[in-house]
Amino acid sequence: MSQSPRKIQFILFLIVFTDMMGFSLLFPLFPKTLEFFLSKGDDSFFRTFYSFANILSFGGETKYTFVLFGGILGSIYSFLQFLAAPVWGRLSDHSGRRAILLFTTFGNTIGYVLWLFSSQFWMFVVSRVITGMMGGNLSVASAAMADQTDEKSRAAGMGFLGAGIGLGFVMGPLLGGISSQWTFMDSLYQEGTFVIFPASAFFSILVSLVSMVLVYLFLPATKPEKVQEKEIHPFLSLKKIESRNLVRISLLNLLFVLSFSGFEFVVNFFLSDTFQFSPKQIGFTFLYIGIIIILVQGGVVRRLSGKISEKKISLYGGVLVVLGMALLVFFGTESIGLFVSLFFLAFGSALVNPGLSSFASLESGKGDLGRSLGLFRSFGSLGRAVSPIVFSLLYFQKGPSFAFFVSLLLLCGFTILLGKQKERTT
Repeated sequence: MSQSPRKIQFILFLIVFTDMMGFSLLFPLFPKTLEFFLSKGDDSFFRTFYSFANILSFGGETKYTFVLFGGILGSIYSFLQFLAAPVWGRLSDHSGRRAILLFTTFGNTIGYVLWLFSSQFWMFVVSRVITGMMGGNLSVASAAMADQTDEKSRAAGMGFLGAGIGLGFVMGPLLGGISSQWTFMDSLYQEGTFVIFPASAFFSILVSLVSMVLVYLFLPATKPEKVQEKEIHPFLSLKKIESRNLVRISLLNLLFVLSFSGFEFVVNFFLSDTFQFSPKQIGFTFLYIGIIIILVQGGVVRRLSGKISEKKISLYGGVLVVLGMALLVFFGTESIGLFVSLFFLAFGSALVNPGLSSFASLESGKGDLGRSLGLFRSFGSLGRAVSPIVFSLLYFQKGPSFAFFVSLLLLCGFTILLGKQKERTT
């Protein structure tokens, strides 16, 4: 049964929403989960990782070693996304978007099951490895959205997809914080069978299963186009890519993600350390950020699409994130300053992400959207792989203000370079 493009776009919205919600449930639970493994005392694998983080942190305070420890785990996850995103994108060009999304959502489900049973740290690491590899499927969803839009409506489609990601990003931490207080599975955790916060892990499994059902039932199987055989990972043939604009836009994405995701990673610890926020309060802070992202990507971007260029949408966002980060650096230790800065950061990022995605898709050849957007997403994942360790070290050695100041400088560089980027003339 054929589906209209609008219905398919809505289905893709639901798919990325549930996918991102399941992934981000862990965010507010991360500090306490690491404390859980530290308190066990008999996990040699954890001790090895912790000793490595302690060496990098030069034997500092435990709370800062945790930040760095979390950074190492975050880097492993994102580095695997960097490797996997172009592969899934390229395979989807050959095998169809539906088949690859089914495989990756099933893989995510397996990863969350391992998280639930992670009474030992090595199981928790394996679960992050699996979900990291499967997390590259956003490039496939982006390619599927690009399939359903023309050039004039491309930014609107990417904004709609971004709104789904943003909504999932909101509901995940919020439900993670709320579900951390559910106790119906705690007896199995206390027996040593399950990880701490087992209800949250169980909820992630259910969310991932819903995503898989959505793909199977509602995303139509499309006949893939015959495309020229190329290396499956574009980094193997970076110099051969015809569109140098695509490479430059992907590099800009790397710079933006490096600077912005560094802030995103340490802000959890900043809220816990500076404001003594509980996991539930951190979840509500993410709700505030996410509502702004949803309203901007679901409303503002859709209205701007076709009226102004993708470059200008991204550029306006770059100016706003620079403003927001400057406010965070100078006024972020006060509650009002914190939430005003988060407003501009969320608003700006909600413009940059769909704007750059659409910008990159317009540089893609026919039948090559999966590969091109895989390259774009892969550069972003490389930024996320580097930023947790870099910003964790900055946070530990110099404090949150200095870490945010470095992010501010990088965002200024991103905005200046974006302003100089040429737009396609044909």
